Amino acid sequence: MSYIIFAIIILGILGFVFAALLGIAADYFKIDIDPRISAIVAILPGANCGACGQAGCQAFAEKLVKGEVSVSGCTVGGKEVAEKLAKLMGKNAEVVEKFIAAVHCGAGVKTRKIIANYSGIKTCLAASLINNGGHACSFGCLGYGDCYCSCPFDAIRMKEGLPKFDPKKCTACGKCVAACPKQIISLKPMDNPVVVACSSHDSGAVTRKNCPVGCIACKICEKEVPDAFKVVDNLARLDYTKNVDCTSAIEKCPTKCIVKY
Repeated sequence: MSYIIFAIIILGILGFVFAALLGIAADYFKIDIDPRISAIVAILPGANCGACGQAGCQAFAEKLVKGEVSVSGCTVGGKEVAEKLAKLMGKNAEVVEKFIAAVHCGAGVKTRKIIANYSGIKTCLAASLINNGGHACSFGCLGYGDCYCSCPFDAIRMKEGLPKFDPKKCTACGKCVAACPKQIISLKPMDNPVVVACSSHDSGAVTRKNCPVGCIACKICEKEVPDAFKVVDNLARLDYTKNVDCTSAIEKCPTKCIVKY
């Protein structure tokens, strides 16, 4: 019995010593956390989407208190969140430009030219690796909805084989941009509805053969609205920094690949 009591005493002493050591270590290695971080996280939408360029809302908050990111860096939160963060950080609210995802392809199911029957895994990524899913155009949308599956905000619907974005739900998080293996989705300013609905870099003759609604690099848009359009590598590009009327370019585009989105 004495051995049991002795063992209990020894274990008690060891427990006390280790507890004291752990307490000392915890105090020595303690990291002071800025109380503003938890306040910032409470303001953020909590989507953890990574649209701000950080690993998540917590990482964004930590960078914000260090001055390494802007109060307007959360695209999901938009103007409302930016104003709250600016007030918390004692900074002036910055102008937050609203963005939305846009598809640079206008060839739906009925328009696409199919040259082979694809029977593989029904994802855009898989189809892009096997003869481009049987599509004649190697630059266009494959229509299997990898972007749809990637959207955490339910902002995408597939219509006629093309993704359609709900402007009320799209937060410009960029998940769909990263998910598209053809890189036909980009983020554009919400206040400019014009989009070049094509991504083909083929010559005009090849594009016309493969797709009736593709850009044929005719440069009519460039001539009509030179301040906004420029044809580069057989594809019309729109400069969204130029706030000009693009109506004439839309009306005179022979393939109607310049559209209002």
